[in-house]
Amino acid sequence: MTDQKGSLRPIPYWLYKLHGLNISYTCEICGNFTYKGPKAFQRHFAEWRHAHGMRCLQIPNTAHFANVTLIEDALALWSKIKSTKESDSGDQNREEEYEDSSGNVFNKKTYELLKRQGVL
Repeated sequence: MTDQKGSLRPIPYWLYKLHGLNISYTCEICGNFTYKGPKAFQRHFAEWRHAHGMRCLQIPNTAHFANVTLIEDALALWSKIKSTKESDSGDQNREEEYEDSSGNVFNKKTYELLKRQGVL
């Protein structure tokens, strides 16, 4: 807070507590940097220090990693995301495609359903 002359005045303790400034959050990815209050903590995920820490870990700074502050947790989540992506792409490659007489391409489930209904 500032007065009319522009000098800083301390804020009342009740306001300090109301904004949660008495709570400290530490982020291991940012080099154990401490943030005062939940607002500053949430904002730091989009700032340069956190982005740099994620780049050093070779992890993209995406929404999947919101509220992840431990290096071990971030690495575990990243490996899980990578394995999920690999298994999804493998399932798509193994999925059979069927073509009807008009040249339309369907997956197996849709083709069988349309065939049973007599549409094809």
